[in-house]
Amino acid sequence: MNQFKQLLKLASPLVQQTQLLAQARGLATVGAQQPSVLRPIGGKRRVAPSAGEVSALNWPPVQSVAAVDPFPQTVQAWMMDFKTNVPLDIVEVQRSVFAAPIRTDIVHRVVTYERNMKRQGTHNSRTRSEVRGSTRKVQPQKGLGRARHGTRRAPQFVGGAKAHGPVPRSHETEIQRKVWLMALRSVLSAKYSQDQLVFVDNMELESHRTQDLTRMLQVNGWSPLASTGRHPSIMMLPLMDPENIHVLDNLELASRNIPGVSIMNASDAEVYEILRHDYLIMDRKALDLLEGILKPM
Repeated sequence: MNQFKQLLKLASPLVQQTQLLAQARGLATVGAQQPSVLRPIGGKRRVAPSAGEVSALNWPPVQSVAAVDPFPQTVQAWMMDFKTNVPLDIVEVQRSVFAAPIRTDIVHRVVTYERNMKRQGTHNSRTRSEVRGSTRKVQPQKGLGRARHGTRRAPQFVGGAKAHGPVPRSHETEIQRKVWLMALRSVLSAKYSQDQLVFVDNMELESHRTQDLTRMLQVNGWSPLASTGRHPSIMMLPLMDPENIHVLDNLELASRNIPGVSIMNASDAEVYEILRHDYLIMDRKALDLLEGILKPM
């Protein structure tokens, strides 16, 4: 027993020297600081050897999970014949364009923007320098007990100028292009959800007579009958190619004298014009153009 105690006394300096050497190399586990709980998960900071290279704080490793859209990317719609309103085919249209969320606040902003662009801004009123009349003082400054007045051109007199009246100016405002595209998606989605959007193969007509087009619209169910006394409300949105611009001449001539029927090039589509009509008729080329423009990146 005494010999064992003597061996411990002799070995204790060697053990202390070994611990000091290990601490200098950074490998000591006695008294080592435990890894902080606030250490960011997945960090590359070295942890204590007792916990290993992968500690309990960053295990298991974080795995990125991609969100999966439960809805399909497209929705279905009928492709109709323009003359007979007979179904020809079923087309797949982009859900992000024709079934997007309807933002009424964005539509209101864009409609206000488009209507301001159409204002002429030619309103005007005469100022004191433009009104006819003398600049002579109408009465003495003092002595009469009346209010002080100068020229008869002042706004308080009959026939005088207009104070802070309207002047010719531009009512044009600015809006972001992404906001305008969102409003156009909302309007198209509203027409699609209300069954007021009609896709046709083409809009070519053989006759330029207004009577033939009126009868065709009534037979197809897009225009009320003449006995009801109501006018149709149809917006036709074909794509007018510069190369084949004369193909739609009969349609333009026939619809020119029908109240409530409008034709607009698909490349110049406006939110307000689409919104104020009941039916929107679009051909295949216009569909491809709008999908290419409105599809989110």
